[in-house]
Amino acid sequence: MIKNSLLSAALVLAATTTAQAQTNLRTQFNQALALFNEMVMNKEIGEAIDMIQPDVVLSDAEKAEYNTALSEAFPDPFVGSSTVQSETLKSGFRQEMLAYWTEEGDYLYLYLVMHTQGAQQQVIHVEHTTTFSKFIARF
Repeated sequence: MIKNSLLSAALVLAATTTAQAQTNLRTQFNQALALFNEMVMNKEIGEAIDMIQPDVVLSDAEKAEYNTALSEAFPDPFVGSSTVQSETLKSGFRQEMLAYWTEEGDYLYLYLVMHTQGAQQQVIHVEHTTTFSKFIARF
């Protein structure tokens, strides 16, 4: 009887720890996504990419080039952003489609692929387009 109680307690603790770890990962992801969205909305895409892909080292000049290209492609300010689609894949992979838009109706879409291993989540792929159908077809 005591053995079963200890086993049950251990399973509950393990499940709680796993649930907390998943919650913490999602909370960290949501906080990073909010900061990322803020950077894109401010047309600081170079800094945003640098933040989410730490293994990709961008020089200040490269960041400035990305920022200039985004500002030239979207001269009007972004007025909104949203996660269009989010899907959990197998083996710790996840894909996200993000959208940013101007008041004039111009849209920027970003496609992210992430992978979670243990307590670490990393963005392993980023793409962008102005064509909705290019990314939504992947879901």
